[in-house]
Amino acid sequence: MAEYNITLMPFSRRFVCRDNETILAAALRQGINLRYGCRQGGCGTCKALAVAGDLDQSDASTFALMDFERDQGYALLCSAYPLSDVTLELADYDLSELDEAVGQIREYQAVVRDVAFVTHDIVDVQLALVEPASMNFTAGQYVEGLVPQTNEWRAYSMANPPSQSGVLEFLVKLIPDGLASSYVGNKLKLGEHVTISGPYGRFHLRKEPRPALFVAGGAGLAPILSILREMAETRDPRPSIFFYGARRRRDLFFLDELYGFENRLPDFRFVPALSETAPDDEWEGDTGLITDVVARKVPDASGWQSYLCGSGPMIDAALPVLERSGIGLRNCFYDKFLSRAESISLGGATGR
Repeated sequence: MAEYNITLMPFSRRFVCRDNETILAAALRQGINLRYGCRQGGCGTCKALAVAGDLDQSDASTFALMDFERDQGYALLCSAYPLSDVTLELADYDLSELDEAVGQIREYQAVVRDVAFVTHDIVDVQLALVEPASMNFTAGQYVEGLVPQTNEWRAYSMANPPSQSGVLEFLVKLIPDGLASSYVGNKLKLGEHVTISGPYGRFHLRKEPRPALFVAGGAGLAPILSILREMAETRDPRPSIFFYGARRRRDLFFLDELYGFENRLPDFRFVPALSETAPDDEWEGDTGLITDVVARKVPDASGWQSYLCGSGPMIDAALPVLERSGIGLRNCFYDKFLSRAESISLGGATGR
């Protein structure tokens, strides 16, 4: 097995990467916090400029890394295997970002403690960790779970706060013919043993107490819920508002807890909205696409930070809305959830 040196400029930081692992995997294994999202080639977050060296990028998505970008020397670090020593130019990083502690990545054995449908197509799953018995993670992060009887892994964000480190909670969206979600919806049993790996992800609440605007849809609630639960525990004083989008009234859940944050947090507001109302919904709240609701409710968010979780199209639609409201893209943090079908259509592997 060959090993190559990966140098990160302008910091002159160096680490070793084996020829059978990606540059991103090697960096995370050695505690170097390079930027990434799905880790499967679908989102493009880990894109970086290789200024020296040779890479095998045959697995890289042609959507997340276009041909002209390859020609310019860019690489998807989650899909790039070194063929020689490599130098990466990280011009828009700072050193503190590389050294940010986000929890040690490792495999865990867990037992299913609870499986409960919270809507017709979202399942709340709770796993009790066995070995190790707890996980150190940051609110907003995710793990990958090994689908039983397969070699496939799927990613799911924790919904519990980090203070509850021994039992992890996940919200699993049931996708038609989805390998993992079909198993969860039809076969997963209490007491079953499962393997997970993590924690992963750079999505988290920033420390500076700037007002926070949260936007989510569907199972994208999970990482936001983890953050809000931790904020409630610490009585975080920053002004915050959470916009949650669903199609019908039946797609809303955990409403008591979400509205309850208005009493548990000093300055918080929860705004759910339905995009496809029907007479039997008996809905008197906001309607329309959640991005349109955000634009109406918060026309000026200068000085705020935004945190978005959900489908790629929802996030792509929200970013220009937030930018027009005064939130620069450098203050927009997001976690795109990609299904297997979406990721394959982008030329990558599985996302969420």
